Amino acid sequence: MRHNLSAQLRRQQETGFTLIETMMTVAVLVVVLGIVFSYIGRLQRVYKTEETKVDATQEARTLLDSLQRELHQAGFPGHNMYGPNVLNVPAVNDKRNAVGIVKISPSDLWFEGDTDNDGRVESIRYTLMDAAGAAVTAASSCPCNLRRSQVLKADATAPTAQATTYVVALDNVINSGGVAAGGLPLTGTTTFGTGAPVANNVLYAAYKAPAVFTAYDQIGNVVAATDITANPTAIATIRTIAIKINLLTVFSDTQTNMRPALSMSATVKLNNY
Repeated sequence: MRHNLSAQLRRQQETGFTLIETMMTVAVLVVVLGIVFSYIGRLQRVYKTEETKVDATQEARTLLDSLQRELHQAGFPGHNMYGPNVLNVPAVNDKRNAVGIVKISPSDLWFEGDTDNDGRVESIRYTLMDAAGAAVTAASSCPCNLRRSQVLKADATAPTAQATTYVVALDNVINSGGVAAGGLPLTGTTTFGTGAPVANNVLYAAYKAPAVFTAYDQIGNVVAATDITANPTAIATIRTIAIKINLLTVFSDTQTNMRPALSMSATVKLNNY
């Protein structure tokens, strides 16, 4: 009896797995690994999308924080901080005098101030520009980019004649209300599954409408677009600047296939220097 059992065990050990058993094992292993790698790939895409959202949010928040700090210094040091006959005539053209808000429009904010407390007045300008680097007009399209210029104020030069040196501050901005009714058209399309492409101008229509910059007087009325040369009285009434940034992230959401839209805003009360 023991001899028969030993012989049977030896035969089983010698035969091993059959071809069918091996193929079934491999097939199961392939299916399991396929599921695992598919899940890992999906997690990586989700992580990339969320990482992009975080990066875009941080960039927009950094920009808004910086702009808030700069606007709090707008108008410092002002002409009332100097004695009689110290500043040149006209005083607005003296490089020692920060006039505060120089120009305001839905897509353009220009102001002067000693923003880094080094005793020198800077001329700072934020302008919404198209992909070609030109200031947006009613004929432009977005996504656009918000660009920033900072130069030392030149002496004997009007605030609206100061030079500009722009660098890109924020990409993929899609709101442009006030430049065109309902905002500028958005380029590109998005395809959902096997369906027909949908125009981004339709998908993100609600994000286009707000203006990037809006000025208010002390009782909350909107101050129309103007500059210190054309209407210094209106510029002098500005007490609050509202900033609104709507932008698209770089990568599409893995489930909706849409590029997530982010919305950030800030309101700055100007100091009365």
